Amino acid sequence: MKRYTIYITLLLVLGALWQLQQNYGKTTVLFYGFAENKETEINLDFPVEVNDVLVTAGQKVKEGQLLIEATQSNLGRKLNTLDQKISALEAKNKIRIEDTNAEIKRLNAQIAAKENEILSKIKQLQVQRNINRSLAKDLESIDVPNNKTIDPLAIKIKNLKKELKLATQPLVVQVDQLEKSLWSGNAPAKAQLNQLENERNYYTSEASKLSVTAPNDGVIGNVFCKEREYIDEFTTLISFYEKNPTMIKGFVHENLILEVNEGDVIEVISHQHSDHRATGAVVGMGSRIIEIPERLRKNPAFKQYGREVLIEISPDNQFLQKEKVVLKMVKRNESSNVFTFLSSKF
Repeated sequence: MKRYTIYITLLLVLGALWQLQQNYGKTTVLFYGFAENKETEINLDFPVEVNDVLVTAGQKVKEGQLLIEATQSNLGRKLNTLDQKISALEAKNKIRIEDTNAEIKRLNAQIAAKENEILSKIKQLQVQRNINRSLAKDLESIDVPNNKTIDPLAIKIKNLKKELKLATQPLVVQVDQLEKSLWSGNAPAKAQLNQLENERNYYTSEASKLSVTAPNDGVIGNVFCKEREYIDEFTTLISFYEKNPTMIKGFVHENLILEVNEGDVIEVISHQHSDHRATGAVVGMGSRIIEIPERLRKNPAFKQYGREVLIEISPDNQFLQKEKVVLKMVKRNESSNVFTFLSSKF
């Protein structure tokens, strides 16, 4: 029984010692870094001539503010050529429609004239036939023998109706074909016109890119062009930084590299203004040991080596671009803790 009591007491003592070590034996992890704003390189995907540069390095700008005005010499010629092609195609199509409508009108007039001519003859024959019928009835009333013979006028009327159909039917067919051609003939012209208009819209949108504006609120980094200078496509015109830093680049000393892991929560404190603070998380770790920049060493005279650490912070902060900051461990990411790793090995 005594032996079990000793074991239990020993375990309690070890637990208490471990707890004290956790609470008071930890080394405060401190290292240095500097704030970095997200940098954007502004360029165009075609060569231009810079007309005017409206900003300078270090200048604060608002979203949509005009930075550079430029021109693309061949863009104007392309737009003028497309406008001329579109105008010529529209004029040609308009003339075709007008000519077709004029031909349809002429044929309809020809049909109407032929109908009037033949219908007038038919009407005259019908009048004559009615008179003949009236005389025949009168003869029957005075007992004159009725000689039934073929009606020549009826035959003439029937022939005239056939003539009317034969004379107008081909003209009606022509009119129908011309009316269909107004739509079928317009389809290729319309397709070609749409293609030209799409090209014009594309080059118009490209022309709007010649006015380079700020993508959002921020600060001009460097201006790499000047007025009347020809710039090749994809050549950087301006480097642009967001208004506030969103990333901290720190360098942890090689003796402490196992103390910092991805996911750890880090407090960021301005080296010059201790009231300027932010909290971030480690989002990246360098894959090799490098020389710590002189500015971030405790003693600049001696070279020191360590590991690069990237810490993401909210843009709602008071840090300046490249401002030196102190980085302090706040909370470890237990899933990547070295002790958890070691314990899993045994």
